[in-house]
Amino acid sequence: MSSVSRAGAASLLLMLGGCETQIEQRFCTAIAVDALTVVVKDVATGNRICDATVLVRDGDFTAELRPFAGPECAYSGPTERAGRYDVSVTRAGYQAASLLGVTVTADECHVMPIQLGFALDPVAGS
Repeated sequence: MSSVSRAGAASLLLMLGGCETQIEQRFCTAIAVDALTVVVKDVATGNRICDATVLVRDGDFTAELRPFAGPECAYSGPTERAGRYDVSVTRAGYQAASLLGVTVTADECHVMPIQLGFALDPVAGS
């Protein structure tokens, strides 16, 4: 490489290295991410409750979270929806529980999922 070519290459590197704007290419996955995952337990036994109703509300939007079958026994949803949710959990024989103002954010690809846990108190005499 001649001295002129080396000088040209060095100038190019200096120009690229001094650039204040860096372009970062981000690749999003094709998976769908649920905003919330909720686990519901019996406060006395610690056993998971697999047949509760978990509702979320964000303004006019309301949804019932989907239950997972199997050992996870959790509820999830809504899919790819950021928001500020009020979450309520009910089941016959237990006192209802709720959590207000759960904020789910998103980046340019997906929501940032949040996991919540509820421990329900049995109703006296149940």
